[in-house]
Amino acid sequence: MSKVTFGYIVGGDDKHYINLMRSLKALEERVKQPYEVVIIDMDDRFYADDANIKVVKQDAKHLQGSGRNWFQPHIWAKRYELYKHVETDYCFYMDVDTVLINDRVDELIEESEDNFMLAQHWWVPTLDEFMKNVRADLRKVSKFLPPGGVDYFYGASGCFLFKKDAHDHIFEKFHEIYTDIHGDGSTPLNVTDELLLCLSFNRFDDWKFTNGAFNHTAAHALMPLKKENGIWMGKNPYEKEFKPVFVFHSSYENVHTLVEHSPKYIDGIKEVMYWEEYHP
Repeated sequence: MSKVTFGYIVGGDDKHYINLMRSLKALEERVKQPYEVVIIDMDDRFYADDANIKVVKQDAKHLQGSGRNWFQPHIWAKRYELYKHVETDYCFYMDVDTVLINDRVDELIEESEDNFMLAQHWWVPTLDEFMKNVRADLRKVSKFLPPGGVDYFYGASGCFLFKKDAHDHIFEKFHEIYTDIHGDGSTPLNVTDELLLCLSFNRFDDWKFTNGAFNHTAAHALMPLKKENGIWMGKNPYEKEFKPVFVFHSSYENVHTLVEHSPKYIDGIKEVMYWEEYHP
């Protein structure tokens, strides 16, 4: 039995399925150890005959207003149900528009010390910063906010690591908050899964942040990036240490636009993100 699973949620536009195929290609080419894949498919469109890929067919209530571009809570909430389908010791959840760059699986599992692990958000590292910089309708969220004078850390939800059976309470808390806010079908402005995740994991002690290289935008002007001895290295702008990039996070149709933020590195970024094969 493999010790690690890579988990995805997919549904909606064609581009999300194309991104998924690109992400799976990176796993196949770059992960050195046996692994499993769990895909929760919300639209019953993905098929794989690989023995290590399990596709879970699911459906969820399409929330009012959730058809606008990326804001589809009924889809993104499913990432916090992956734990119900994982059979390995550990699971990396990854957004479908991520591409694994460096195989750091064992290193990251060791670093986690069996904590729920993710990277701190690169531009809103705390809940206070989120509330200052993002116009959000928090009326239904207010009861879950920390007391005055207390701030929460804010994480980037596009990639996280959890241990089987060890972090169910974080996912259950997320579901409790999600149901309270979205259970009537509403979609309050800018109340995203990252906000609900922030309000969930901060209530517990068994979580930790890793370096921003864990979930990197591939945009040097936003998150520092460099290539050192042939290895892509990155970090959050407020962190001191560069670490090897685990995943680059950019949808296949947007990779060429990274030239605006990473002009020095764009050719190399296109290569490792399979631009020639997957560009529109």
